[in-house]
Amino acid sequence: MLRPVQIFALTCALFAGAAALAQQPRPPATALAAAVAATQAARADYAFDVQLSSSKLNWRARFHPGASPRLRLIEPSQLEGESQQAFARMGETMEGVSWCAGEGMGRISGLRLVREDAAAATFAFQPTAESLRGGQARRFADRLRGEVTLLKADPDITAVRMFAPAPFSPMPLTRIDTLNIAIRCDLAPNGRRYAAETVIDMRGSALGQSFSERTVQRASNLSLP
Repeated sequence: MLRPVQIFALTCALFAGAAALAQQPRPPATALAAAVAATQAARADYAFDVQLSSSKLNWRARFHPGASPRLRLIEPSQLEGESQQAFARMGETMEGVSWCAGEGMGRISGLRLVREDAAAATFAFQPTAESLRGGQARRFADRLRGEVTLLKADPDITAVRMFAPAPFSPMPLTRIDTLNIAIRCDLAPNGRRYAAETVIDMRGSALGQSFSERTVQRASNLSLP
């Protein structure tokens, strides 16, 4: 069976950003470029709280871009064993706030309108290796599909979803039957949206043992250092 650290490594297939759409109709690629540019121009290095919970991993921490280490545990007072390894891994890989219209969104492909109303539009897209964080996630980018919900009145996004439409094997003797990543975006103090909540549901098997894991990561209390 996968250990907590291995499951956590798989759940690190977090998306680098999401697309956006202006109020007046325009090609998706143009809207996407405008959203990414606006976010890059306004981005700031915030400190923020991070909360992670799953069946085996639960902690709350504070990320500070200028501190060493940048990620400091708040509760529990200490972690041990594989929980500590997973926390250390997050501290090594976390770069700061995850912006929904981040730079990586400029590298997705195949934007296609799925549905829309007066306020928002939802596009399907194909993740690419360049749009994902982490070497492991990039290796199975072609196995994923995505959807992004875009506000028409504001070049920013409200939600991103990625999923695996069919089972696949990310590593030897491991099979992912279902994978769903849902990202909810909230406004940061600078007026741009960031990934406030990421919920990852994953089911599969490893070494003949089935597993089912739900991981929830939240970012909140953003402030300038």
